[in-house]
Order: sequence, then C-alpha cells, then structure tokens
Amino acid sequence: MKLKHYLQWLLFALSNTAQTQETLTNQSIVSLVKAKISAELIIDKIKVSPTNFDLTTKGVIELTKEGAKGNILEAMMLTSDNLPILRNQDIIDLHLNRIPKDVILNKIMYSECNFNTTVEGMVELKNSKVPDAVVKVVMDPKRASKVSRNPNLIAGNLPPHPQDLPPPPRGAMPEPGIYYEDFLKKPVKYDQLEPTTSNNTKQGSAGEAIGGAVSQSKLGVNVVGTKQRIGLVNPSANFVIQDNRPVFYMVFEGNARKKMDDVAESVFGGVASPNDFTLIGVKPKQSGRDFVIGQTSDLSSKSGFSEGAIPFRFKKISNTLYKIYFEEDIAAAEYAFFYNKGSEFTSSLKLFDFSLRNNVKGTK
Repeated sequence: MKLKHYLQWLLFALSNTAQTQETLTNQSIVSLVKAKISAELIIDKIKVSPTNFDLTTKGVIELTKEGAKGNILEAMMLTSDNLPILRNQDIIDLHLNRIPKDVILNKIMYSECNFNTTVEGMVELKNSKVPDAVVKVVMDPKRASKVSRNPNLIAGNLPPHPQDLPPPPRGAMPEPGIYYEDFLKKPVKYDQLEPTTSNNTKQGSAGEAIGGAVSQSKLGVNVVGTKQRIGLVNPSANFVIQDNRPVFYMVFEGNARKKMDDVAESVFGGVASPNDFTLIGVKPKQSGRDFVIGQTSDLSSKSGFSEGAIPFRFKKISNTLYKIYFEEDIAAAEYAFFYNKGSEFTSSLKLFDFSLRNNVKGTK
C-alpha cells in the first residue's frame, strides 16, 4: 500500500512537471519579488524555466528599483545569452542610478565590453564619480572574475578553437595519458593533464538527510535517499585551460590494451577506448571539490556518474591515439576525466582534473 501511494505521488509530480512552462520575463521577476517570494525560490524558478529577460542597462535599473536583489539579477544574467555590449555610458548610468557595485561588476563580467579607456574616457568616469574599484575593472574587465561567485568565468571573448587541426605527431605526446591541445601556442603544444586519485567517500549532505527523513515520515519509505560523494582537495584544479571548446587527445599503451588488469594503478595500460572514461563537472566547496557517484534509498540503489556528466565525442586516429572533442561550447567550471568502470568504485579513483575558464555561462 505504501508503494502504491508513492507511485501515485510520483505520477502526480511528473504530470505537473510535464505541463508547458511559462517563459519568465522581467515582469515575472518583479511579480515574484512583490509577492515576497524568497530569493532562493526565485533563483530556482529562473534555473528551470525558459527565460526572455531584458538585461539592458535600462532593464537592470528598472529591476533594481522594483526590488530585485543582486543574487537574483546574477541568476538572470547566467541564463541569458548575448547580453548587450557595455560601454562607458552604461557604467555611468548604472552608477548614477545607484545600482550596487556587485551588480555592475557582474554585468561587466557576463557581457561583451567595448570601453573607452583613453584618458578622456577615464576622466569622464571619474567626473561621474564611478568608484575606483569599478574603473579598474573597466580598464581590465578580466578583474571582474575575481569577485564572481564563479571564478572560472572571465570577461571578453576567447578565440575559437579550430576543430580541424591535423593530428599531432606521436613524438608530441611521449607517454600514455590525456593531453590538451593548446592551439594558441605556435606551433601547437600538447600539455599533459596530471593524474590524481581519491578514495574520500562521503555519504550525502545535511539537506539530503533531512529530505530523506521527511519522505520516510510521510510515505514510510526513504524516497529521496542519500548520495555518495567523492571529495577532492583544493577548490580548483592546478591545470588551467582558457578555451570555449577544448580539444584533447588520449594516448593508450600499445601492448595488452584491452586487458583490464590493475586499472587503478596503470589506467592507460588497460583501457579499451575513450568510452571507458567519463567527463564530469566537479562542484567546488569551501574546503575542496566533490561529485556524486551513486545514490541509495529504501526503493533503489544506483551507482555511476549520473549527475553532471558532460557528453563528448571522439575520433580514432590510430590504435593508440584518440581525439576528444565537443559539439558545443563548454561552460566555465571545474571538470575531471576518469575511468568509469563500476568495479573501480571499490578502490581509489584515477582522475585527470582541469579548471576551464571562459565566458560561457552554465545554468546549474
């Protein structure tokens, strides 16, 4: 009977989700703010809804005057593509209308900028009493990323990564591993990602524990469950890439490639193809990073990298060389490649992590 009630509840939830979602506009956000809906709920609504926001300078000023706070405005910016180009006059107008400094800095970081940084331009900003902290960012928009909640986001456009460069000579990658194609170097350079391991498994979070307890008290079963997480030290990887759509190469050993012996100790001596790897987004925390490898509840148990997995394509160049590429730009974030065979979850995981920096905004 409990299972029947749970299935009825689940069907009800799915039917609600299936309904056509409304497109959020500036007026939608104003209505939510006026109704005193919490900022957290408004941000969650923005993340899961289609949007059509007006984030021109005028639009941001009107939203702020209607009570939209900086964290709501940032969420709106993160879900909006092709924000209007910013110029000196936009910065002056935002400041004169008492838009908070953090909102102005986010607007700079998430927008394409065409500032006048001549002496005349700087004098104009100073005469308008624009704070020095903002003027510094106008002079170098990349400074804005230092105050962002996503430090991987940088201002300005990066040159596109050519997707048709010829395969590297074998001597460019002297040993098995994963290599990033640094196309900005002349000639092109192939930099190897350093491996790291982790067996730091954590059982969920306080929020998940509370959610599980609530579901158990209402339904008699723990529907939400507890997530199994793997932790990594440091909030950011040492290997930094500035690219919108990076290209990698995987080099495998030629002898006994398809034998799956001692994979944890020697990954590239036992892997069959890039299909044996997963690329996943790694979430920064206050003391490091983590990602989910499974979830258990009273109804089910599953393992695998279902959260944050990033699809990639690959092309076989030779028996030991594969090109890894993407069909669309990848959001600025922390990532890691790793061997994803289920048997490896019982031992230390071999990871190849990197920090991707660009102006591509994620929605999570």
